[in-house]
Amino acid sequence: MFNYFTGIVKDLGLNTVTVETGGIGYEFTVSRYCLNSLKIDDKVKIYAHLSVREDGISLFGFYSKEERAMFLRLTSISGIGPKNAIGILSGLSLNDLCASIASGDFKALSVVKGIGKKTAERIVLELRDKLGEEFSIGGDNMSAAVSDINDDAVLALMALGFTKQESVNAIKRVDTSGKSVEEIVKAALKRG
Repeated sequence: MFNYFTGIVKDLGLNTVTVETGGIGYEFTVSRYCLNSLKIDDKVKIYAHLSVREDGISLFGFYSKEERAMFLRLTSISGIGPKNAIGILSGLSLNDLCASIASGDFKALSVVKGIGKKTAERIVLELRDKLGEEFSIGGDNMSAAVSDINDDAVLALMALGFTKQESVNAIKRVDTSGKSVEEIVKAALKRG
């Protein structure tokens, strides 16, 4: 229903942010990584997901489309609700989460609060193939010269269904200097 909201950050909570847009303050439940990137009175663009359940309606916010895509993949797994998914995204960076899933490292996932061994195994089992079959940490050297932000962009493309090699090649064709992960991914998708 909602894709994103642009507005001014008016309040930051433990895991919430209030963004005022059009004279209305919208409260989003967000991951720790999203929350850490925000400051009061900043103009922001928050990607959104509206969750409608029997016990209420909630807005979840994300700093990027890739974070929202991972949230949606996590909530597609039986037994993982929106709050658990936000907890997972708060416990591990998107980069680390993708790496853990791709490498089958369910132990890294099970250290996240509220995620036990069986749930971690189910996450790996159900999402491993959706992140790209060629994605493997330590397989071929993704690139020693590529910065962390480029690595995040490669992982974001892989989370969208591209193979590791396709993602690396797409990023190599883009001028990445001074760009955010989101801008790099957009440019790579446009050059397709």
